[in-house]
Amino acid sequence: MRQEPGTPDRAALIEALSVFGLILLYIWRVRLFHPWRWLWIAALVGVSHWVRGESPAALGLGLREARAALRRVAPWVLLLAALLVAGGAWYGTINPVVLRRTPGSLPVYVVWGLVQQWMLNAYFLNRLRQAGCGRKAPALATALFVLAHLPNWFLMAVTLPGGYLAARLYLAYRSLWVLGCAHGLIGFLLNLVVPDDISGRFLVGPRYILHRYGTYPEALL
Repeated sequence: MRQEPGTPDRAALIEALSVFGLILLYIWRVRLFHPWRWLWIAALVGVSHWVRGESPAALGLGLREARAALRRVAPWVLLLAALLVAGGAWYGTINPVVLRRTPGSLPVYVVWGLVQQWMLNAYFLNRLRQAGCGRKAPALATALFVLAHLPNWFLMAVTLPGGYLAARLYLAYRSLWVLGCAHGLIGFLLNLVVPDDISGRFLVGPRYILHRYGTYPEALL
């Protein structure tokens, strides 16, 4: 039966929570043996967009929206980027290995940033709004984003304000291109200037536990 306009869509909430459960399953169990299985989740989300008739432009991939968002967001992103580089230079924490790999790794960060912004905003935020969460949707989507980074306290601390700000910017400008590039650039620079003993090498789930404590949870083997 077709959903009436303005009526909370319970199926959207069930769908979003189910996909989030699959993401946690991948992080905590599947990734150990099948690291590329996350593409199955991405494909499932893509099918969801298709079934619901969500066009690329509606999801935030329009060029007109990107130009408008770029004018507003880019100056602040560049300022933050400059502060991170200056801070790393001041405290002597710039990682020379990461710096040498910039030409190859920065584009990867940007692509991965776009994927994460797609999941956070074009999928979870939109589904929560369709489910009737209203003004709470950005905070709830951010909460899911933060939980996906357990137990890395540094990433959780970064994604809490960063995810919420990204959600608000998405609602205001609806541009995944700009948010993805900003996410990738800032993520790369954090990796460049934040020491590994603080950032946990940007690992999450059991891989973070292995890095931090030198042992992998036996229950996940």
